[in-house]
Amino acid sequence: MKRTDFYIKLTTAVLFIAVLSYIGVYIYNALTVTYETIPAIRYSIEQTFSTHGYIIRTETVLSEVGNTALPIIPEGEKAASGQVIAVEYLNNFALETASEIRELRFLIAGLESSEGEDAVELARKSSINDLSKAIQLGDLSRLDELALNVETNVFSSITANQTNLNELKARLAKLETDVYGVRMIYAPVSGIFSQYSDGYEHITPNMIQDITPDLLDALFSDPQNTTQTGKLITEFKWYYAAIMDANEAELLPEGKTVTLQMTGVYSSSVVMTIERIFKQEADSRVVLFSSNRSIHEMVSVRRVGADLIYNIITGIRVPKEAIHLDDDNVTFIYLQTGIRAERVDVEILAEIGGSYIVRDGAQAGTPLRPGSEIIVKANEIFDGKTVGLDR
Repeated sequence: MKRTDFYIKLTTAVLFIAVLSYIGVYIYNALTVTYETIPAIRYSIEQTFSTHGYIIRTETVLSEVGNTALPIIPEGEKAASGQVIAVEYLNNFALETASEIRELRFLIAGLESSEGEDAVELARKSSINDLSKAIQLGDLSRLDELALNVETNVFSSITANQTNLNELKARLAKLETDVYGVRMIYAPVSGIFSQYSDGYEHITPNMIQDITPDLLDALFSDPQNTTQTGKLITEFKWYYAAIMDANEAELLPEGKTVTLQMTGVYSSSVVMTIERIFKQEADSRVVLFSSNRSIHEMVSVRRVGADLIYNIITGIRVPKEAIHLDDDNVTFIYLQTGIRAERVDVEILAEIGGSYIVRDGAQAGTPLRPGSEIIVKANEIFDGKTVGLDR
């Protein structure tokens, strides 16, 4: 009997210890292991290169006049061959006349492009807003033109409205033909007008052949043929000769379209084509880009930096803690589908901070979509496990 009682007591003690251990492990897991999920979100990152370089255009420098001239068409406007683009004046009286001619042309152009009784007031507000915006952005390339617009539309002594439009035109015609000391300057060819000449108009796209970064810099260190009269850009297609790191340049295929975010005074995005990559043995390369767009905004820009957006990666952002790797080196995550964990293989596209960007399931043929519940933390997770009930 005593022996039997001993075994009964021993068995009871073992069972009691086992139950306590099980309860202890359960309490430990409950206190130390958390179950965490996050919703899947679509995310995009831009891969960029920084570069700097020079704008190259096909340009015709206007002949220097003997006296000072005032342009009478806006910066960046297309002029036809034979069109009046500036007024030369010989003395102070002629200067006043030339200024009035310029003022009248802006007033008439504004009235002809506007309709309704509020056209003049609209032009006043627009001229002030344009000048204010340019100053805030630090864009001084059109400062003279914008200041003149404000002077013409806000402070002009000439009364401008739709009813006296014909009178303004008659006054302009008389000033352009009858007044002594004023001479009209005509465009020798058609092109986009700019009153700024920096001395590099002689550099053409044909001169950028098998060039190195050092030779490119040297080419733009010797200005020639500067003029106060201005120039005409005679072709809409323009080029950007950029100096880039050799390793980055090798990633750019010729003929591909990319976006360049120009920096500095001119800050805007321009879509350009990779024309050619010059492959000299050096740590840097010259890459030639071209575009038929935005030429009107670039007329006074020569040296400019840019951030080249060469690739945009879009996918699902997944925390690194949620990524698993099996024995075959296959990367996967777990999704909570209903009340069960579901294994989903993923392809990592890029790394960003504490997360990876993986291919969207719509492209990879998996259930991973924006809004899916990604399991970040869980205890003894496996495919098909019941999850989320104790949250």
